[in-house]
Amino acid sequence: MTRRNYLNGLNTICRKLNLNPDQLLELGRGNGDKVPRELKLQIKDVLNDYVQNGKLGEAKKINAAIRSFLEAHELAINFTHQERIRYRRKKVADEKIPSIQEVYSMADAADKVKGWRNPLKKLRAKALILCAFQSGVRPSCLIKWNYGLVKESLFPTLKAPVPLRITAKLDSKLLGYDLPYYYTFLGQEAASALKEYLEARMNRGAKFDDDSPVFATYGNNSQDTQVSYGDYFSVVKRVAKTAGISPNHLWPHLLRKSFKKVLNRSSVDDDTREALMGHRIPGSRENYFDRHDLGEVANRYGQCNFTKEEPREQRKGLLEEAKERPELVEEFFRNPRVRELLQRALRESSD
Repeated sequence: MTRRNYLNGLNTICRKLNLNPDQLLELGRGNGDKVPRELKLQIKDVLNDYVQNGKLGEAKKINAAIRSFLEAHELAINFTHQERIRYRRKKVADEKIPSIQEVYSMADAADKVKGWRNPLKKLRAKALILCAFQSGVRPSCLIKWNYGLVKESLFPTLKAPVPLRITAKLDSKLLGYDLPYYYTFLGQEAASALKEYLEARMNRGAKFDDDSPVFATYGNNSQDTQVSYGDYFSVVKRVAKTAGISPNHLWPHLLRKSFKKVLNRSSVDDDTREALMGHRIPGSRENYFDRHDLGEVANRYGQCNFTKEEPREQRKGLLEEAKERPELVEEFFRNPRVRELLQRALRESSD
């Protein structure tokens, strides 16, 4: 991926300046070991065009590529303080962290995206959105999931919550935290969507082994290979737009933030929240947290409400019905889901 990014970056500079790589090097060598000022400013203009169009990531890749290419040939490109490209980080105020209701609206919108004639694309999009939300894994981890990670919990009978053992092979950031693995889970909705997607692939003749990618491509040039981050990014943007959510303020990592918001609203302790996020628990508390007790972590995950939220009016209706017919209150409270809805409605009505 790094080679491809660097080659794409160098190609972009060459096309924009109408020069080939050899000509770039000749101009630099004709000026000692530094790129001449005129060429340097032309490169800067290319980078600024990307920055001003909101393509900060692309600008950084191109900048890294041209610097690497020149340094490999003992040439330097040095921008003065006034000449530096001003990268504007996306402001936190620009992001739109989806609510539970919005996440499910996006999942439902996958079936309505125009241009997706292949039903597998729609099933894949729904599974991607719900799995990202209910597991909270990083986007780079999600696209690397393999069949062996989920097969025992999905087939032949679905057993939710589905445990996911996330290793450093799936999430390289764990190496920085000195964690060999962590556990997170999928709830009923995400597990059902994922199973439906995999069964649809099986019905079309797909063969799976433990290393087969869970989320596969369906393009003209690639079939049944692992999706790229760009594919996943595009899916999130398209379903968000179809669901009526501005795609300019939403990207894959924000589904992880939605997961964290659910954890924060739950009654689970701080150490479990950090563990489910794949973080190292601060200080000596890490040594006392039992990451091996899968049943205990699963029980705590079950305390978090990742299910689809009913509209506020519907919850109020349940509250009013309970007030008018007291004999139903006992029956309502026997159902944990109904009990949770009523308790939330009571809190909102008091607010």
